[in-house]
Parts: sequence; structure tokens; C-alpha cells
Amino acid sequence: MSAARTLTLVLAVLVGACTERDAEVASPAAVGARAVTTPQRVPAERAGSARLRARITASGSIAARQVTELAAEVSGPLLAIFVDVGSSVDKGAELFRVDPGPYQMALAEARAALALAHAEAQQAAQEEARLGSLFESRSVSKQHYEQARTQTAVARARVTQMEARTARAARDLERTLVRAPYAGSIVARLAHEGAMAGSAPILVLQESGALEAIVNVPEVTPIPVRAGDPVELFVEALDRPLTSRIERVSDRIDPATRTYEVRCPVPDVTRTVKSGAYVRAELSPTRPQPRPVVGLDALLSRDGGSFVLRIDDGVVTPVAVRVGVIDGQQAEILDGIVAGDVVVRGESVRRLGAGQRVEPVFDTAALPARVAAGDSGASSP
Repeated sequence: MSAARTLTLVLAVLVGACTERDAEVASPAAVGARAVTTPQRVPAERAGSARLRARITASGSIAARQVTELAAEVSGPLLAIFVDVGSSVDKGAELFRVDPGPYQMALAEARAALALAHAEAQQAAQEEARLGSLFESRSVSKQHYEQARTQTAVARARVTQMEARTARAARDLERTLVRAPYAGSIVARLAHEGAMAGSAPILVLQESGALEAIVNVPEVTPIPVRAGDPVELFVEALDRPLTSRIERVSDRIDPATRTYEVRCPVPDVTRTVKSGAYVRAELSPTRPQPRPVVGLDALLSRDGGSFVLRIDDGVVTPVAVRVGVIDGQQAEILDGIVAGDVVVRGESVRRLGAGQRVEPVFDTAALPARVAAGDSGASSP
């Protein structure tokens, strides 16, 4: 009887020990079950709305707004060139002269011919008047009188002809002296005194102080470049960039380089920059309308695509998005979400899975250090 009672006590002790161990094993599972039903607190943000600026780097060269090759408008030997390369000239300044001698003679001949024409016209008019009186008294025939009238008309036409000839001769003489069409500087001299002037240019004039940057922008850019967009110009001659704005955008793409041309003024008050200099441009275009934006730490890259974890009624929903411009720590979202959507951010983006319940926390200072850093403890889906 004593042995049986002893065996019963031993079995009771063993069963109790097993029950305690089972309780110890079951307790973490129960805690895990409660953890699943309790929303995790995760860093989050509301998608904003902004016009982010793209950053486009392009290159080109500096050019004058006006560059003119100046040739003589009349032919003849060059008598004098009054300027040289580097000369600054005002509008109307004398640049070079073609030998005026032959044109002075031509003008003198034209004036003499005009005087003769005037005299002949006057004589013809007087003869017409005389014959007109005789015709009225029937002393001359009508045919004779009509001939006189015709001679008067011819004489007057000759006067008009000689006036035009004289004006042309005067104009040719005036054109032997070539003047600057605008203020600028001489950048090339292509002939010397004694050479025969013709259609070939003698000097090249560049407009002063009016430079522009001609930049070749790649065909494919995050945002199309428009007139008015800001641009910074970097030129070797200057220690600081020049700030300008796009003035003109070409509608043609070069099929060889796949670039299109944009132009902007060069605001160089020091007049240090020279035409032909290399320029690097950093353009900052924006879209006409704002788009949704999120922080870069809200984006998840997976399988060649981009995603965000949107929080819908406390539940995580992965959403595929199309990313546009990235400006600093912000990314433009072209498709997938709208401004105002709540998305997870930080390291939690890589740890949370679809369907998990979360509590968005917009002030990360209110989160424990481990969660604020993004360690939510959840596994990736």
C-alpha cells in the first residue's frame, strides 16, 4: 500500500512538471498572437504636392547675338581700312573706304546729263507752247502740233531718267564708305588696303555686350525645357556661375546628336566672357502643374519596379508607382498615389508586408528608438 501511494505521488509530480513546461512553451505563442492583432507603430508621411525641379546638365558655347560679315556694296580697290581686330566701334563709325574716284566722276557725269535733260525739256515745252498758239490760229497742222507735244513728253521722261541716274550715282559714291551698322567690336579683318573690294567680306563685326549661351540639351529629359526656366552657366573665365533664364527653345532636334538647341542671355557685367567660349549649363525646369511627392525613404525598389507601402485604414497595401523627378530627398510620383495618401517611410518599408496592421506615426520623435530607425520587427513579404 505504501509502495502504491509512493508511485502515485511520483506520477503527480511528473505530470505537474510537464504541465508547467507546456505552459512555458505556450506563453510566447500567446504573446505572438496578441502582437499580430496589435498594430505596429511605424514612421509615415502624407504624400505632398509640389513642382520639383529637374537637374539637366548640358554644354555648348558662347556666341554674340549679332555677328556680321561686312563687305563693300560697290566694287573697286580698298583705299583705307580704319579699324583692326579688337577695335571697338560705335554705330555709324567709319570702317573702310573703297576708292571713290570713279564714283565721283560718275556722279558728275550724271549731274551734267540731268542739267542737259532739264534744258531740253524746257526747250521742248516752249516749242510746244508756240506751236499750240499757231495751231489755234490754224497756222500749223495738228500733226505738227502733236509731234511737239510728244517731244515735250520725251524730254520730261529723260529728266526723270537722269534724276534716277544721278541718285544712283550719289548712292554709289556714298557706299564707298562703309559704316558700322551697330555698336560692336571687330573680331576679324579679312583684307588689306589695295585689295579689290567685291562680294567677299572685308571685316567681321560682333555686337558688343550682347552675348548668349547656345546649349545643346538631350532629347530625353525628365521634364521638357521651356522658355523662362532658370539656368546656371559655368564658364572657365569666371570663378562663379552666371544665373540666367532660357529665352528661346528650338523646335528641331538634331538627328545626328539627338539634342535640341536652347539659348539664354549671358549677364556678364564684367565683360570677361568672350564669344566662342565653352559653357556648361545646369538647367532646372519644372512641370506646369504640381505632382504628388514623397520622401526617398518611402520608396521600395523590387523586381525592377518602384513601390510605396500605402496605409489604408491601418492596413499596409503595396502600390506600384512611376517615379519622375528626384530633387534632393524628395521624389515626384507620376502614377500610383495621390497627394494626401499616407505611406510608410524609413527602414520599415523593407520590413513590412501586405496586409499587416500598422499605426502611422508622423512625428518620429514619438517612436521608440528601434522603431524610429525603421526596425519594426516584421519580415518582408
